[in-house]
This record gives sequence, C-alpha cells and structure tokens, in this order.
Amino acid sequence: MEITADDVDRAWFPPAPWGTRGYNRMQVDAFLSRVAATLEGRDTVTAADVHKVAFTLCPMGRRTVGYDPAAVDSFLRLVETALAARESATLPRAYVATALDHSHARAPLWRKLV
Repeated sequence: MEITADDVDRAWFPPAPWGTRGYNRMQVDAFLSRVAATLEGRDTVTAADVHKVAFTLCPMGRRTVGYDPAAVDSFLRLVETALAARESATLPRAYVATALDHSHARAPLWRKLV
C-alpha cells in the first residue's frame, strides 16, 4: 500500500477508550510530522525507526485524553510497511519487521530495570 505525506497529515485517531491511558498526542503528532517530511524527501525516518518509536502514556485522571493506542499502532504498522517497501528498492535485501511486539508504548521504568 502506498502512503503519501497527505495521508499521514490527514490521519485521525480516536481518543483512548474511557478508563484506559492513551498515547501522548504531541509526541504522536510530532513523529507523524517527521514521517510526512520523510515521504516528501525532507527527513530520513526509516521503517526501523517507526518500529522502535515509543510514546508515553497520558496519566489517568487528567483532562487530556491521549490517542487510542490500538489505532495509532495499526496506522504505524501501515507506515512501517510503506517505508520498508520504499527502502527495499534501495537495499540489497528486504526489510522484515518482527511481529512479536507492535506496541509503541514506552516501557515503565521498573520493566526496564528487570
């Protein structure tokens, strides 16, 4: 599937469901701006960068509601695939993303230490 910079700019994500924590909107929007710039040839975000990106979760009980993580993760999988297809034309071997963990939530500090 071919994704354009306009598709990335027009991407809309629903708010996180009630009682759950969503991705930080500013972080998601800033990263997608870099992806759009890459698709226009003004930045260098790779498929691996999309796979490794991590966003903080909004705190519970705040008035700000983050983006639905499932919707953002699903869109980023499409973006990763599109960027990988573009890169595979220039790489000697195809990019293959692991399908084990596609959550882009930052791991809590206590999980990093374990």
